[in-house]
Amino acid sequence: MSLKIIGEKTAVAKIGKNDVVLLPLARYQTLMKRLEDLEDLLDSQRSVAEYRAGQGRAFGDYLKERRGKHRVSSSKR
Repeated sequence: MSLKIIGEKTAVAKIGKNDVVLLPLARYQTLMKRLEDLEDLLDSQRSVAEYRAGQGRAFGDYLKERRGKHRVSSSKR
């Protein structure tokens, strides 16, 4: 096994054929949150592009369809 320190609290280890990154849990959670946020942003951008290309539908139309399928009242609470 080889180990390379690449920061104050981060290391990369080579275990057999696999590389392993070791980092504090808080740092991992921060990275995962950022990744999720970026994925959400990308999904939003794709949705807007599809809608502008005529491949989407108006949100109001979606809500009407959903209310019909699930018998959800349109009244506000």
